[in-house]
Amino acid sequence: MENKSIPSTADEWCDWHWQQRNACRDEQSLSSALGGLGERLEKAIRNNLSSRKIQITPYYISLMKKQKHIDWLDNPLFRQVVPFWEDEPAGGFDGSSENWEMNHEMKTPICQHKYDNRVILRITNTCNSYCQFCFEALRTLQPNSSKENSKRSYFESSLDYIKSTPSIDEVILSGGDPLMLTDKKLDQVLRALRELRDDLLIRLHSRSLTFNPFRITDGLVSTFSESGLNAFGVHVCHPSELTDDFLHAVRRLQQSVPLIFCNTPLLKGVNDNPEILRALFLKLYRIGIKPYYLYHFMPFSPGAAVYKNSISEAVDIMSQLKRRVSNIALPEYVLPHADGKFTVPLTGEDCQFPHYEKRDDQLYYRFINWKGDVSEWLDN
Repeated sequence: MENKSIPSTADEWCDWHWQQRNACRDEQSLSSALGGLGERLEKAIRNNLSSRKIQITPYYISLMKKQKHIDWLDNPLFRQVVPFWEDEPAGGFDGSSENWEMNHEMKTPICQHKYDNRVILRITNTCNSYCQFCFEALRTLQPNSSKENSKRSYFESSLDYIKSTPSIDEVILSGGDPLMLTDKKLDQVLRALRELRDDLLIRLHSRSLTFNPFRITDGLVSTFSESGLNAFGVHVCHPSELTDDFLHAVRRLQQSVPLIFCNTPLLKGVNDNPEILRALFLKLYRIGIKPYYLYHFMPFSPGAAVYKNSISEAVDIMSQLKRRVSNIALPEYVLPHADGKFTVPLTGEDCQFPHYEKRDDQLYYRFINWKGDVSEWLDN
């Protein structure tokens, strides 16, 4: 089988369109690119592809191959983008349950208004590569998704809703991955939003810097600058994804976007380790990216049996990092519940702190400090 992951020129490798055209989309091309996966693993992947997609760029394949693991199932990058498990657990992904989009929040088929002052516009259902744990699996991973893609009429009705709702301060562009659109299309979207209000905050979320950093072209940077894009959210799961190509894309973005931050899902076998997360968060901080959220795994996402940690495990990991890593480098640990995010206190299930205590008509706030010692604060 021809190995399409080898470009004919260096310029081809750095062309984001070439990367997308030559992505692996089935178990055979993936096995060929990785030098063989074995019959059992190929069969598991093939069976899973009846209900989901894979699309792995040559760039990300190259990162997977640099990892020194004897077994592909121990490779933290492989585990993210390949549906390698043999069975979905009961109570997990069922192909129909929603993680995040409640019907009453969908003001148009692509416009979600969950929180008071901001809306999400899902302007595409496609991605550079597909995270197999995606909490928007019904939109992105299913081969024949019933979720509406962004039609012109849906976008225009979304603009009307934003314009008629003055409480909206911010629009978040998401998907799928918005950077799957062309520069021209993105320019049209951003200009239309900017024309609504000069002070409208516009934020964009993308994992392209992980999967295809060559997508950050000079033309795209100019588009962001001209439209006044306020913030860009990158999605990163593991320190080995922070390559020189990733850094080059970040430096381009920093020419035009004032704020760059990172969201990270907590994934068993990928990054559920305090040393891995410490390395990731500090590397992000060093290159000027604020670690923003550490997301707990959502219930109706694929692969719950292999990706899901307990809340207590996550609290333990974050507790080990709190105050031992600069706070600016530490994200907020949240449960992204269908009803809205919840920030999880970094206390164990048997912990009686923090609490208020009244003694001698004085009110004290008692808590556990970063060293694990009981402390108190006179609060009146």
